[in-house]
Amino acid sequence: MGVIVSLAIAASTLAGLGTIFLSRRLGFSGTVSLVTALYGAGFIAAALSQHIMFAGLCFIVAMTGHNVFHNIAFSYLTRHTERRGLGKVISNFTAIGDIGRIPLVSLAGFSAAFTMLGFPGWRVICLVYGTTALAAAGCLFFSAFRHEEEMDQENNKVSQSRFPSFSLLRDRKLALSMFASVLNALSNDRIFTFLPLLLLTRGIDPKIIGTFALGFSVGSFMGKMVCGRLVDRFGSHTVFIFAELLLAVLLTTLLLSNQLTLIIVISLLLGIVTKGTVPVIQTIITEPLTDAHGYDDVFSINTFLRGITNILTPLLFGFLASALGIDWIYVLMVIIAVLATLPVLMMGEKSIQ
Repeated sequence: MGVIVSLAIAASTLAGLGTIFLSRRLGFSGTVSLVTALYGAGFIAAALSQHIMFAGLCFIVAMTGHNVFHNIAFSYLTRHTERRGLGKVISNFTAIGDIGRIPLVSLAGFSAAFTMLGFPGWRVICLVYGTTALAAAGCLFFSAFRHEEEMDQENNKVSQSRFPSFSLLRDRKLALSMFASVLNALSNDRIFTFLPLLLLTRGIDPKIIGTFALGFSVGSFMGKMVCGRLVDRFGSHTVFIFAELLLAVLLTTLLLSNQLTLIIVISLLLGIVTKGTVPVIQTIITEPLTDAHGYDDVFSINTFLRGITNILTPLLFGFLASALGIDWIYVLMVIIAVLATLPVLMMGEKSIQ
């Protein structure tokens, strides 16, 4: 399972570099249609697979377009939204995604444990997901492709590049924003991965861990809805710095506490400040740009750097936990969360022309 997940993240990270190429050739609707079709084909093939390795390969195929979808979606929304309302729009977009991430995934996991019509539940779920995704891809392609692409294809003619231009990182402000994004990934993207182990070392009943997971998920949804709106009111820098410092305080409290009620409250707040920074980061990394045609590049570079980070951190944190103990993972996260505020504080006023 670990190999499958790591390979899926790696495939998605590398594919994300091709966002610009696909955007230039297929436009927004065509690219989203292709990515959705990949999801559908992967799930249907997994439903029909007879071996775990082949099923794993199918899921890797399904995951390949994950970063491409987010890159082009964030770019599209940023390009077509006024800056003063961008935080709210990105918040709504990421929060709506949690409808699929939380209740539908939970329902799928529950249903997969049962036999349906004489077939294992997981096969039925994969088949339903795959069929739905393929139908959605077809509808999007035929109903929206012609109507949405005229302006995007005209814009795409400005640049014929196939891959993101890493030369953009020569700009000090953009480089600092990317560095802050990477530190943000290091400090919070793997919090929930190792939390069950941390709670078990605290003597928490394994049955309670599900309650913690629920609190974290609800907090994630709330954070995405709230933080983006706070960006529109107080600015992305202020919200990001406050969220990272609050994250450091919450993780420190979690390390020092054994009270169940407090831990559940912390789980809710952790979800808010970790996943709530998603729309904040998307806003910060686009601030240095004055040319909308650079959005595809910036989002592609960001997901690539965060993808590399997310491939390496489970291994790094795993070795650290084995060598020094599970607590030291979260001590390191606290330190990184504080350090993540420094690049944002150092960002100047220079913008890319």
